[in-house]
Amino acid sequence: MAASEQCETWLDRIEALAREHPDLTAITITGDDGETLSWRDLTWRIAGIAQLFAERGVQQGSTVCLRLPNCTAFVLGAFAAWRLGATILPLRWDMPPPERAHVLKLGQPVVIVSEQGDVEGELAASTMLAAPPIDPASLPPPLPASPAWMIASGGSTGTPKLISPDGDTVLGEGGMRVSGGQSLFADNSDHRHPVHLVCAPLYHTHAFSLLFRTLVEDFRLVLMPKFDAECFLDLVEQEHVNFFAIVPTMVIRLLASPTIKDRDLSSVENAILGAGATPEWAVRQWIDVIGGDTLLMGYGMSEGLTASFIRGSEWLERPGSVGQSILADVRVSDEDGNEVQAGEVGELYFRPKGGGEHAFRYFGDAKIRSLPGGWASVGDLGRVDADGYMFIVDRRTDMIVSGGANVFVSEVEGALLGHDGVADVAVIGLPDLEWGRRVHAIVVLKDSADPDGLEDELRSHCKTRLASYKAPRTVEFVDDLGRSEAGKLNRQALVRAREEENT
Repeated sequence: MAASEQCETWLDRIEALAREHPDLTAITITGDDGETLSWRDLTWRIAGIAQLFAERGVQQGSTVCLRLPNCTAFVLGAFAAWRLGATILPLRWDMPPPERAHVLKLGQPVVIVSEQGDVEGELAASTMLAAPPIDPASLPPPLPASPAWMIASGGSTGTPKLISPDGDTVLGEGGMRVSGGQSLFADNSDHRHPVHLVCAPLYHTHAFSLLFRTLVEDFRLVLMPKFDAECFLDLVEQEHVNFFAIVPTMVIRLLASPTIKDRDLSSVENAILGAGATPEWAVRQWIDVIGGDTLLMGYGMSEGLTASFIRGSEWLERPGSVGQSILADVRVSDEDGNEVQAGEVGELYFRPKGGGEHAFRYFGDAKIRSLPGGWASVGDLGRVDADGYMFIVDRRTDMIVSGGANVFVSEVEGALLGHDGVADVAVIGLPDLEWGRRVHAIVVLKDSADPDGLEDELRSHCKTRLASYKAPRTVEFVDDLGRSEAGKLNRQALVRAREEENT
């Protein structure tokens, strides 16, 4: 293979697809400000924005920050930066200024694109989008970007950091595959341009990576500015969607839809669900809706220590499992680093198959938890059965030690979410003179639910499903938990706010 072929990038592939079918639709952005881009529109506008970025100092090895919601500017800005060989730093557009300043100091972006460009030095999305389209053939060839992106993380567990995973924009062999060579996305062997519905925020690793990888595989993309259960179901039916990836909070909202049982979801071939914190009852109901062979549950992390997948039909045989580790060997260790027996709960550590070092990099005041021999952990607690199937229990930092017993918050939250009156919930540990930490539930009720007398009812509900010591000792009702659009909670902030109220 020639050197030029070995370095074919995502942009080379996209521009080749645009030459093959310039007038076909590449991306549809829904919503009031949405638009539709053909493949020609896509590549010409990318080229124009790339020239604008170059004029502002972006080059191979630079970083471009996209502080944007799901929109046309995000997609075009990312590919324009990649065309120049730059790294992307996607950020929540509503990140608090102190946290944002910390992250930007770590990332040192040459260009920051935001909606209004109202912060000094930032480029307004409208200004970027006004760049005149250019024939990409008139520009130098695309350059590989390494790493392709950095992800901001840690805001929910400590000081924010940047994670630079191993990966570049050089085209790989055959895209993303599971065992047997099947694509994670949908069958595109006959070049039928399957449809990927992107419904999660693009600052989240999962949505960000899957959007761009499916486009490279000649999918047609439908991008939602913000997740809404009924709008999502409408789009699946109207656009004959073949693939999507959602998170547990989205599944809970979809299952609560009054129309879900009447929807035609038969076009869907693969539906990925991040599996770690999804209650078992919700997985079973979702399998009834989407089908066991359609559901693909996944586990991974921004650091790229490992990845695993399991089909819904296989999950029914091993309820709660997230599958077998694909990229790495796995071990489960106790607090002293000693390996525990199969089936026992401990901290999950991973090591690249065949040995060697993990390739990710942290920027900021962060250090990976590690053990001798190349083992690394992000703090997930779980167990591995005798056949190598992993079961995620909780995050080490989220576990509550109450009265000397371990309480896994995801287990309690799953039980509470099974109550008809609960729309959302967060379980945290609060200081307690008797128990050390007491289990405290922060509950968002459904509109029809009456809070009077519900605290005792929720506690009894949990005790019929869990050991009695795991039931919340106190319950608080709120209107909103402050989740991000990716469904993530800042548990430390929830704990701090309640500790401060009692000091």
